[in-house]
Amino acid sequence: MNDHSNKIFNYVRERVTEQYPECFCTTASVASPDVKLPALKMSFSFPSEDETTRDSSGVEKWTRTVCDAEAYSGTSEQEARAIVAVADEAMARCGFRRSNYAVVPNADQSVRRIAIKWRAKLDASGDVAPW
Repeated sequence: MNDHSNKIFNYVRERVTEQYPECFCTTASVASPDVKLPALKMSFSFPSEDETTRDSSGVEKWTRTVCDAEAYSGTSEQEARAIVAVADEAMARCGFRRSNYAVVPNADQSVRRIAIKWRAKLDASGDVAPW
């Protein structure tokens, strides 16, 4: 598996915190007492390979990578959208294509949440191909 998720997350976190220094960026679940807003939570998954991800010998050459993210704001939906916009630009620079974007209703009306998803195929050296 060609897992470059840590490198990609660090790049996105740097871009987001340049514009939103107070934004808490994580890939891990956070317990309620530790929550700090605004926040960006990213998670990477690797759907199963298929014939388009293997070379002629059957060895996986490309790893399909999906990144789901949610931006949270305690002040406004506009802030959550702006954080997602910065992350979206950073992911595009990494070669990922956005495949979903949605405002997510939250049980706590004081928290605004935007969800976004990107996807790409990566090889061992980190080169990206559309998926």
